Amino acid sequence: MNHHRYRRYVLIGFILLASGCSSTIETGMSQEMPVRAVAVADVTEGVFDEGLTFSGVIKGHVEVAVASKSSGRIERIAVQVGQRVKPGDLLIQLDAKDVQPQLAQAEAALKVAEAGKESTTAQSTQQVLSAEQNVKQAEEGVRQAEKGLEAAQGAYELAQKNLERQRALLESGLASAIDVEQAENSVRQAEAGLQQAQSAHANALQALKVAQENLNFAKERIALKTAEAQVEQAKAALDAARRQLDAMRITAPVGGVVASLPANVGEMVSPQSTVATIVDLHPAIVEVELPEQVYHQVTVGDPVDVVVQEEKMQGIVSAKNLTADQRTKGYLVKIEVSNPEGRLASGMSAQVTILPKDAKPTIFIPAEAYMASEKVGEGRVMVYADGVVHERWITIGRQSSASVEVISGLKSGEKVVVKGQYLLRDGDRVRLADE
Repeated sequence: MNHHRYRRYVLIGFILLASGCSSTIETGMSQEMPVRAVAVADVTEGVFDEGLTFSGVIKGHVEVAVASKSSGRIERIAVQVGQRVKPGDLLIQLDAKDVQPQLAQAEAALKVAEAGKESTTAQSTQQVLSAEQNVKQAEEGVRQAEKGLEAAQGAYELAQKNLERQRALLESGLASAIDVEQAENSVRQAEAGLQQAQSAHANALQALKVAQENLNFAKERIALKTAEAQVEQAKAALDAARRQLDAMRITAPVGGVVASLPANVGEMVSPQSTVATIVDLHPAIVEVELPEQVYHQVTVGDPVDVVVQEEKMQGIVSAKNLTADQRTKGYLVKIEVSNPEGRLASGMSAQVTILPKDAKPTIFIPAEAYMASEKVGEGRVMVYADGVVHERWITIGRQSSASVEVISGLKSGEKVVVKGQYLLRDGDRVRLADE
């Protein structure tokens, strides 16, 4: 009986001892394996060669300074900085109280000129009709004068023949001196009638000439042309007044985002003074100047690396000037950079690296992530994924103070530990330092 009780106490004691030892082991392990904080960096694909680096400035591919076309006081600002606008959208409204009466006056002047033109048109038409009638009458007068002249010419010739006949009869003794005298009187009367008919004919021709000249003058419609010119002048004045009123509305000449509004309500603006700036930074443009020595190393369409505020992005050479700046002697190059989120702003500084023509893409990691071994060209990195690190051996190529070229063992997009990796073992759980 006592033997069985002893065995029971021994078994219970062994279980309690085992339980205590297990707890002690687990506690010890938890103390020996803390979750360390690490910093990681991406495994990237690019060109390992450093290339040529230049400083540049970011601008929009559209960047327009909007100026006022007229003088005036700002009555209303219709937009805000950062607001997207379309071509023709109202930006600023100037006070138009002084311009509106000018427009009304110009409209009234046009109505007066058009009424004058209408009246002059009617008068001119009547003048032409009257001149045409006068010409017809003058032509009839010429015809009558020609008939009278023809009759007077015939009477004169008949009187001359009668005088000759009476003189011949007088010589034959068949007519008296009285008959000859009467014939001479008839000739003188016929000659006077001929002269009168000739004068009447000449007067008729002159009257016809004057009538034709008056008709030509009437057809020229000089008064009507003057009235038409006055109408055109009034229209021009009205157009000028409308343009002046329209100039009171300062609108967006292009689409984009309002970048600045250096004006306030109530301020006076003058012509050509900048009241707003509109930019479109999607895509953004980085402008750099190339020295003459490297001009031919850059071609439109070349890919380049762009770094803005430590953020690296890709760009494409979109334009290259053919002439140098007279002051700096540099050649302006424009690089297009995608900016869909609008993180790049006009005026920011950028570092542009133009890659060598023969450079080939490769995989590389930050130099601080690489843990060298005794074998040249081989070493270790700690690869991070989902809170766990795994040791991985890699083969490397070229090295610089900042980067290490990876020949094998890693792929683009993976993450490697760059701080704290020497204290880690394969399979350790870790947390990111910025979490």
